[in-house]
Amino acid sequence: MSDDKQMGDLLNVFFASVFTNENTTYLPSVKQCFHEDDNEKLGNFTIAPDMVKSKLSKLKMNKAPGIDLVGTRMLLELLEVISDTVAELYITNR
Repeated sequence: MSDDKQMGDLLNVFFASVFTNENTTYLPSVKQCFHEDDNEKLGNFTIAPDMVKSKLSKLKMNKAPGIDLVGTRMLLELLEVISDTVAELYITNR
């Protein structure tokens, strides 16, 4: 391959070949799981700093950090400092 366009075209042919074309005319119907009135739906919930502290305090020290690379030790050491902020993040981002 001599240029980027040829490489792109080759990759496009390959990846396009692995997708299937499905008939979307006859999609299955969605089964309704909630059978109450709309005013009974879960609308508001509260995440308090104490809830965050409780969950974080139960983390196991021998687990690897997540994609953010924040380790359990750091979370446990900063538990008192970050619990208010973490709770606020959950409240404002729902």
